[in-house]
Amino acid sequence: MGADGVGAGVVVVGAGVVGVGAGFGGLAGGLHLRDAGVPVTVLEARDRVGGRVWSVRLDNGAVAEMGAEWIMAGDRTVLGLAERFGISAVETGADYKLREARGPNAASIPEQEAHLVTANELRAAIGRDAAAASTLGGFLRDVPGTQAQRTTLRMRLQGTCAADLDDVTLQVTDGERAFAPGGGVYHRLGPGNQSLALAMAAALPDVRLGERVLAMAGDADGVTVRTTSGELRAAAAVVAVPAPIAASLRFEPALPTDLSEALTQLRLGPASKLAVATSSEPSLRSVQSTELPMWCWVANGQDGRPRPCVTSFAGSPLAQQELRTADGDPEPWIARLRALNQDLELTDDVRMHAWATDPLAGGAYSAWDARSWDRMPLLSRSIGRIAFAGEHTAGPQHYATMEGALRSGARAAEQVRDSVP
Repeated sequence: MGADGVGAGVVVVGAGVVGVGAGFGGLAGGLHLRDAGVPVTVLEARDRVGGRVWSVRLDNGAVAEMGAEWIMAGDRTVLGLAERFGISAVETGADYKLREARGPNAASIPEQEAHLVTANELRAAIGRDAAAASTLGGFLRDVPGTQAQRTTLRMRLQGTCAADLDDVTLQVTDGERAFAPGGGVYHRLGPGNQSLALAMAAALPDVRLGERVLAMAGDADGVTVRTTSGELRAAAAVVAVPAPIAASLRFEPALPTDLSEALTQLRLGPASKLAVATSSEPSLRSVQSTELPMWCWVANGQDGRPRPCVTSFAGSPLAQQELRTADGDPEPWIARLRALNQDLELTDDVRMHAWATDPLAGGAYSAWDARSWDRMPLLSRSIGRIAFAGEHTAGPQHYATMEGALRSGARAAEQVRDSVP
C-alpha cells in the first residue's frame, strides 16, 4: 500500500462497506447493510458464492450438498430468509441424530437412547469449572454402558465434532445438546442450500468473484482493502471468512494479540462429504458406521420423495486417514458405503470434497478445545471499523451452522454501522 494507505488505482466505495467473503456470513452482512441503505461491495476469492454452503446437481438430477446440509429446528434466520426469497424448505425425512448403527459393536436405537439418558444425567451433574477442565473423550469413557453403546456414541460424536474427542472440550455439549435423546424434524432447501446464497448475492448491487483479499489497513476515516487486482477504500469492512483465512490476512495496524492468537489457534475440524447417485429411488435412511466416524443418509428432494443419491459425511483426522480423502480418490469411501448399504445400486456418478484440503477454507467448521472455547467472545469483537463474521464467531449456540453464519453477518453489519460516525 502507499504511504497514506491508499495505492494507485484505488476504487472508492465512499460511505459504503466492503464485505470480505461471499459465504452465508458475508452475504447476510451485506444484505443487512443494503436493507439499511448502506452501499456494499462484497469480495469473494472463489468463482462462486456460498463458501462452505455448496450444492451440486448429479447427472440423474438429484441435488446434493457438498457442504452445510441440515437446517435444525429453531433455525429461524435460515427459514425466514428462504421465505423472503421464495425458496422452499423440504423436510428431509432423515434424522440427523437418530441413526441406525451398522458394523461391529452396533447399538440398537433403544440401546443408544438409553445410553444418552445416562450420559445426559451425568453431564447435568458436572459443574461449570469441572466441565471446562474435562474433554468430551474423557467424559465418554466414564459413562457406564456396553461396548456397543460406547462405540456407537463415540463414532457419532467424533464425526460430528470432526476432531479427536480427547481434543474437544466437554463444554461443547452445552450448545450441541449432544446427549439429548430422541430424534427431530430437519429441513434443507429444495433447490439446494446454496440457492439462498445465490438469492442473497443477486439482491446485492456489487458482488465480485475471483477477488482474493490480501490485506487491509484501518484508520480513523475508514478501511483500505488490498486485493489481487487492486485496492478499495470504504468507510468500514466486514471480514467473513473462515478463521484460518482471516488469520492469514495482513492487518495494518496489526490485530490485538489476543484476537490474533484466538484466530490463529482455533482449529477447524477436518471433514469431507461424498455424494453418489443411485440407479433407482432408494429408501430413506440415516446410518452410522461403528468402524469409523462417518455416517450416510438418503433424504427427500424438492418433490418430497427420496433423492436418487446417498450422501455421506466423515469427520475427524481418523476418518480422513482411513478414507484417504486427501488423495482425491473416492474408492476407499465408496467401498465403506457399499458395505453399509448393500441394498443400494450405486452408479459411477460420484462427487467428493475434502474441506481440510480446501485452500479457501482450511477445514469444515470450528473444533473447540478449552482454550479456544474460553476465547470465543474475542472472535466476534470489532476492531475499529473492521468487524468479523462467520460460523466461528456465532457463539456457543450457533457455531458450525448456517444459522450461526447468517446471524453473525447481521451482527457484524450492526457493529460496522455503529463504528461509522
